[in-house]
Amino acid sequence: MTQSNVADRKLPAPDRPSSFVYDPWPAVSLPPYHYAGADAIPPLNPAPVPRVQLSAAEAAGRIAKLKWQVDRLEDQRQIEILQRTYGYYVDKNLWQQIADLYTEDGTLEIGGRGVFVGRARVLQYLRWLGKPEDGKLYDHTQLQPIVDVAPDGLSAKGRWRALIFTGGLNATSVIGDCIYENEYRKVNGLWRIAKLHAYFVMYSNLEQGWGQFAQPNTHPEKTLPPDLPPTTVYEMYPGTLVAPLHYQNPVTGKPVYPAMPQAVPAPVADINTELATLSHTLMRLADTQAVENLQNAYGFYLDKWQWDAATSLFAEHGTLELAQRGVYVGQARIRASLEDAFGAPGLHQGEVSDHAFYQPVIHIADDGLTAKARVRELSILGRYGAEAYIGGGTRENEYVKQNGVWRIQSDHLYLTFLAQYDKGWARGALPAPGPSRTLPPDRPPSVDYKPFPAFQELPFHYPNPVSGQWVGSGESR
Repeated sequence: MTQSNVADRKLPAPDRPSSFVYDPWPAVSLPPYHYAGADAIPPLNPAPVPRVQLSAAEAAGRIAKLKWQVDRLEDQRQIEILQRTYGYYVDKNLWQQIADLYTEDGTLEIGGRGVFVGRARVLQYLRWLGKPEDGKLYDHTQLQPIVDVAPDGLSAKGRWRALIFTGGLNATSVIGDCIYENEYRKVNGLWRIAKLHAYFVMYSNLEQGWGQFAQPNTHPEKTLPPDLPPTTVYEMYPGTLVAPLHYQNPVTGKPVYPAMPQAVPAPVADINTELATLSHTLMRLADTQAVENLQNAYGFYLDKWQWDAATSLFAEHGTLELAQRGVYVGQARIRASLEDAFGAPGLHQGEVSDHAFYQPVIHIADDGLTAKARVRELSILGRYGAEAYIGGGTRENEYVKQNGVWRIQSDHLYLTFLAQYDKGWARGALPAPGPSRTLPPDRPPSVDYKPFPAFQELPFHYPNPVSGQWVGSGESR
């Protein structure tokens, strides 16, 4: 019998008994939370810093160092927005919008097709991939970032993972895994992609699974020869590629860049103005993290049918709109709609209802009182011995800060695809659920659309982070 997990193996005796005892699937359990809802996360009120007698030069020097640290944090946030936006644009085949994210001399290397040099060649390659059409699925997720910014804030490196769901109606349901090792450069104050290198790890399909089928790596195309040959020739799974790391072991190895510049930045001229600016930037960074935590907490509550906890994260007059079910207004109606859609509260033994949220692009208003976010969702649903579903979508949400606590103002799921797992999206695609007959919504769906196999163009709450162009304005492909 093939060993499947650690329970099959002869392990040494543990040092302590298990901290949480539970049965595996199809049993369903509730691991403990280290938090208890939005109100359990206090607003950011830093403890007062002990007053220290400093000369004007010493105070300015300390502020300069703090500014350097805050600027690098903001650089990392902007790079994450840049790369996540790249993934969302690939979903919609927005080739011109993607090319606009590159430096003029930027390079693109995807799989084994070779290196394309310069923004014009990057755009040529992207357009070679084709145009969007009904019956083709495009879902290029961006997750697991490791971003390192140079001390001068002008260049950076980043490692990402992409889980890719693609394929065609009545063809195959393709699932892919790849690693990006990218480089970025700041040009005129805006971060751009200087090098995008996607190492293919695996491409397979749901119909056969990676236990039986694996696609070979791509190679330079005769119809679109690259400017340079592939930097690395390799075979992906079942081969043993390890995409090179731009960093060493973060605990035992050397850092990618020095922790601080060797030369301390020049002291600032106006200490009060600089302190106000730093305080504002830090608060917006803290707000961004709080909104991401709020959204992720919501997903964990959905997983376990915890409707009271989930709806407590909403503003009193918040709204919920799941696919084409319509709009529910207010906490009471939101709670009722969740129960109507997914069942009674409490653990459902033998059922899975996982909602994984990732790839957030969050923008906080200047006053720090409202925010918007684009978040990707992967759904794994079903009942043991009966049915299994897989789905993907994008949420375009709004948030509001009330008494220092962030809450969900509007949660809107745009369903990209929903399918029977055994048939995949190629042959088991399902329509979006419509308005409930047992609990009609307060308002009809705000946007009329269909999921895969239809191709959909849905709104972004923000423009291209480099060009400033909104999706849908002008030529974008």
